[in-house]
Amino acid sequence: MKKNKENELRIRGMSRKLRKLFQIGLYLLPAMPILYWLFYNHLPPMMQDGAVGDGAPAFLAVNSRVIAFAGEIPAILVMLFALKSLKALFSLYEKGIYFEAENVKQFRLLGKLALWGVLTDAVNETFLILAKTINNPPGEKVLAIGISSDHVKLMVVACIIMLIGMVMDEGRKIKDENQLTV
Repeated sequence: MKKNKENELRIRGMSRKLRKLFQIGLYLLPAMPILYWLFYNHLPPMMQDGAVGDGAPAFLAVNSRVIAFAGEIPAILVMLFALKSLKALFSLYEKGIYFEAENVKQFRLLGKLALWGVLTDAVNETFLILAKTINNPPGEKVLAIGISSDHVKLMVVACIIMLIGMVMDEGRKIKDENQLTV
């Protein structure tokens, strides 16, 4: 019995730390892309390559940076909803609530958001390519839409998360039945 209590205290402690981390992320996440695209032209080349890809131009005009930021907005929104959902899930764990309808709801939402994340990432990559080439002369502008192996991996992870949600729902139903059994 003592081991179970120690385990629960560890779960609650770790959940509290993760909930706080996700809460901080909710505030920092929107600020990071804004600052990145505002100061893009002053960043070291290594940081520029990270967002725009290999061969990132050292200077991007304002219209290019606005297009790049606009492409990130859907991904930022999905990530904000995911952070909010994770914060809610770990808040439940912090309170010792493990197999309830709200836990199942948050897991299913996370799975759906992961699927939406694939779509928004593809949109973001398309906008980045457009931002990189929008100021090129006619005939040298590029618009490319693609799905990478990372997108496929994320879709598999999303399906696994949704399956975990279904398993948790079954666990919740069994728990409810056991509570009603005399």
